[in-house]
Amino acid sequence: MSRSAVRLSFFAALALLGVASAGFARAAVADLDALANAQFLPSAAPSLLGPVDPRGRNAWDCAPEAAAAAARARAAQLPEPDGP
Repeated sequence: MSRSAVRLSFFAALALLGVASAGFARAAVADLDALANAQFLPSAAPSLLGPVDPRGRNAWDCAPEAAAAAARARAAQLPEPDGP
């Protein structure tokens, strides 16, 4: 095989590889766009948690949350310290 035939077949294979890569990339763009758009869809809130407002969760009787919202330490029902 002559040197020019080897060179021509190399460049033909390189061109074929480039065309195939461009075809695969073009086909993948639609899938990537759909995937990227799906990431920005809002998810539903968990069903076990109620909505949150400035006073805390509605219909949520949570002792730690009530303690955190207490204005005074005695109202928070904190455990008594041990010792003197």
